[in-house]
Amino acid sequence: MEKIYHRTVTADCLLKTGISEQFETEKLDFFVIKYQRGELLSQPEQPINCFQFLVKGSVFLYYLDENGARRNVAVMEGEGLLGDMEFVTGSLPFFYTEALTPVTVLALPMETNRERLAKDCRFLMYLLQQAARIKIFSARNEVVFPLLEERLVYHLENECSRRTMAGMETTAVKLKCSRRQLQRVVKKLEEQGRLTKLGRGRYRLSTGG
Repeated sequence: MEKIYHRTVTADCLLKTGISEQFETEKLDFFVIKYQRGELLSQPEQPINCFQFLVKGSVFLYYLDENGARRNVAVMEGEGLLGDMEFVTGSLPFFYTEALTPVTVLALPMETNRERLAKDCRFLMYLLQQAARIKIFSARNEVVFPLLEERLVYHLENECSRRTMAGMETTAVKLKCSRRQLQRVVKKLEEQGRLTKLGRGRYRLSTGG
C-alpha cells in the first residue's frame, strides 16, 4: 500500500472520477492510495478511517463462513465506494475487500469530516444511490437468475467483451459462487456445445447461447 498526498496526483484523480460533483462541501482533504494485487483495502473488525472511492482497478468483497470457507459477495470494477455502510451505521466492516488487480483509490478521512458530510445532502444522496446499486445487483443475480447456469450465460452475453469469460476466479466472484460450482457449470455448458474453451480459464459463449 502506498499513500500519496501530492496535490497534482489527487487533482488528476478527482478530475477523472468526477467525485467532487457528489459533494456540496468544499475543501475536502482527499488523498490517493495505491494497492497491489492481493492487498486488503478493508477487513472485518478493523476500523475504516477513510472513505475509499475506486479510481482504477478491481476489488472483490467476501466473507468467511463458520467453516472458514470464503463466500464471495460482489466485485467492484472501475468505480465504487468503500466505507458507506460503516459511516451510516457506525459499525466495523463485515467483509474483506481484496484487490483483484493493482488498485487506485481516492481516500477521504471519515471522522474529521463526519459532521460536515452528515449535513451534505448531495453526498447523502450519493450514498443512497450506491446502496441502491448493490441491492439491484444482488436482486438481479439471486431472484431474476436463481440458477448459476442462467447467471453465467447472462453475464457472458451482456457483461463480457466478445462474450468471453476471462478467468475462473474473477468470474466466480462476480457471480457470487465458489470456483468449484462454476467449474461444474462451465463443464456442463462446454459438453453441450454452448461454451468453447479458448485457453486456461477462458471460455467463449456460442452465438446461439
